[in-house]
Amino acid sequence: MNHTAARPVILVADNSTAVTGALIAMRNATDRLRHRYDFVYVLPTGSRGRPVLEAAGYRVHELPFVEISKRVRSLLLYVPMLLLNGWRLAGLVRREQAAVVHMNDFYNLTGVLARLLTGRPLVTHVRFLPHTQMQPLARTWRWVAEHLAQRVVCVSQAVYSYFQPLPHVRVIADPIPEQEKYPPTNLVPRPDGTLRVLYLSNYILGKGQNFGLEAFRTAYAANPRLRLHFAGGDMGLDKNRAYKQQLQEAAAAAGLGEVVTFGSFVQDVEAAIKEADIVLNFSESESFSLTCLDALFFGTPLIASDCGGPAELFENGRSGLLVPNRDVPAMAAALQRLAADADLRQQFAAAGRVFVRQKFNPASTYEQLGRLYDELLASRPA
Repeated sequence: MNHTAARPVILVADNSTAVTGALIAMRNATDRLRHRYDFVYVLPTGSRGRPVLEAAGYRVHELPFVEISKRVRSLLLYVPMLLLNGWRLAGLVRREQAAVVHMNDFYNLTGVLARLLTGRPLVTHVRFLPHTQMQPLARTWRWVAEHLAQRVVCVSQAVYSYFQPLPHVRVIADPIPEQEKYPPTNLVPRPDGTLRVLYLSNYILGKGQNFGLEAFRTAYAANPRLRLHFAGGDMGLDKNRAYKQQLQEAAAAAGLGEVVTFGSFVQDVEAAIKEADIVLNFSESESFSLTCLDALFFGTPLIASDCGGPAELFENGRSGLLVPNRDVPAMAAALQRLAADADLRQQFAAAGRVFVRQKFNPASTYEQLGRLYDELLASRPA
């Protein structure tokens, strides 16, 4: 296959069945590197991410990836489908004449099989905290990554701490958005006196919406000007739809039906964040948190839980508030404090914008990924 200007082809495989933070973060990096490499994506069959990537000009293939789980059917299918998909992925590597295979998922071992079948170098990207997973599995996948991948990319120091300090294990953070479409967040008081709080995350158990709702209930009792809006997708999964329904029922039972609203997946993240006065993220486990990064970049004050990566994105008390993980009283107190102090909201908004632009500049993020690809290309036999 001929590729424009003979740019090296990087085959990126991602397990996302929907438009997830992991997929968006990877695309944020590849968008900046497309002048140097030709990126081709491989997604699960029927993924909602496909039209998004194709609209951006990427070539996209699909494979019927099967994730390991406790379900009997999944366990029975896992090994044979792993072997079959590894063989199929190797076929795509050859067809696309890919120079590097980049697995944007720690648990997807098809890249290892493609590596063994084709000899192409393998990059394994770790975008969640292995510390929080089933340890027998997590340790196995860590060994596989450390011994069979040519490079292991950790999105934060929190993730890196799980691995051995090996030369080929690197920390490369996700980049900040490329540009802003709208003016910075306007934190001038609203005519009706309300304060809009945004919780932007897919409806997945563990993403902390339940903590956000409980904290808001306490804060609202002290400050009835507060309004809370949840926004996110359910990824087409029944368990996520059920979780969203539970949240809606809990809000209604608490008498918050008029002040807590629930939305769906947000296409224009910048607009949603800039329409809010405060952004919350009380996830129980985050390797990085693209939502937190976006809130800081776009200049909306942030309160986040100390659950891994978010602690590395800002300075607690200077550019945002970090609260203990799963600590609802602390979450409520932080929300009350920030809601009551307009000057502090302005301070956090300005300091957050400056901090992330300095820490997550191109040389610290996607340019490092480009250098990693160059290293692997230079090490290939002529």
